[in-house]
Amino acid sequence: MAQATASPPDMRRIFMELRTGDVLEVGGVRIQLEYKKGQAARMVIAAAPDTCVRKIAAAPRSVPSLPS
Repeated sequence: MAQATASPPDMRRIFMELRTGDVLEVGGVRIQLEYKKGQAARMVIAAAPDTCVRKIAAAPRSVPSLPS
C-alpha cells in the first residue's frame, strides 16, 4: 500500500478487507484484487489513459526479532 503517513485533517480514511476477485471503485477507477500471497498482492487497475497511477513503496521497517 501507500506510505504510512498521517492523513491531513480534511481527508477521511476508510479501512476495508478484500478477498480475491473483489473490486474497489474510487473516483471512476476500478481496482481489483487479483492474487494475494503473504504480504504481497497483485492488483489490476482499470483507469482512463490520462489517470496518473503510481506505486509509493512502504517505508523500510526493522524486524524486532532479528539483530540489526
